[in-house]
Amino acid sequence: MSKRLTRVFITTVLLLLLTGWSSAPNQPANAQGQPAAFSPAFKTELPVDYTMDDYLAYVLNDVHAYWSPLMTGDGYPAPAVTYSFPGADEPIVTDCALPAPNDPLQAFYCGADDQIVITQEMALQLWNGTYKINYEPPVEYDAGDFSVAFVVAHEYAHNLQTELGWLPVTGDQKPITTSRSTELNADCLTGVWANSVYARGLLETTDIQEVMRTLADIGEDSSKLNKTHGTPKERTDAFLLGYNSGSAPSCDPYLNTPY
Repeated sequence: MSKRLTRVFITTVLLLLLTGWSSAPNQPANAQGQPAAFSPAFKTELPVDYTMDDYLAYVLNDVHAYWSPLMTGDGYPAPAVTYSFPGADEPIVTDCALPAPNDPLQAFYCGADDQIVITQEMALQLWNGTYKINYEPPVEYDAGDFSVAFVVAHEYAHNLQTELGWLPVTGDQKPITTSRSTELNADCLTGVWANSVYARGLLETTDIQEVMRTLADIGEDSSKLNKTHGTPKERTDAFLLGYNSGSAPSCDPYLNTPY
């Protein structure tokens, strides 16, 4: 199911300020959308029996609520994006060509239809720390709910890049910079949003560690040629740059450097 984000989610922000970000659960909702068997600290915003779809939408609303006033404050139109979070056996409907359209593990932004797609199975594996794409040594940290939040915010950052003209929308347009540069910039912008969560007093002590674990798992192997994303270290450094600065302009050098 796709929905349209066209305004700042004031209610979400107020409830976040009142209730906090989250408590680490025993297990998240599964890919079939069954309710999670736990009650998080933000249960006034999410029902006790919330699903992974609910959680993904919750995070996306918060990310949107952060970036929207910043964009309009700088003179840009308010950002808008569609999104879908397919559950098990639900098709991925997008205008972008996918290398493996039937793969249940998908997380991407499609500029052709301005859509964020994250499958619930992908989110589940990120949450549990079972998704890994490289041969780098594992890190000591555990994954968790903020691992999923990172990926949601990262894909939203690609929407911002598109609206700012850094990413092409149609196939006949050429990208302004390299894929690796835009990916690292998105990691950095995700860190900027995470800083806003910290500033609101909503981060748990392990949330940043969860992101570092996820980046160690999903960064490209250091020995791989023609990388389209950063290595685990590069991605972690980019995220921490944005997180420590809390400033979107601190991420601009990634776009201006052909990684």
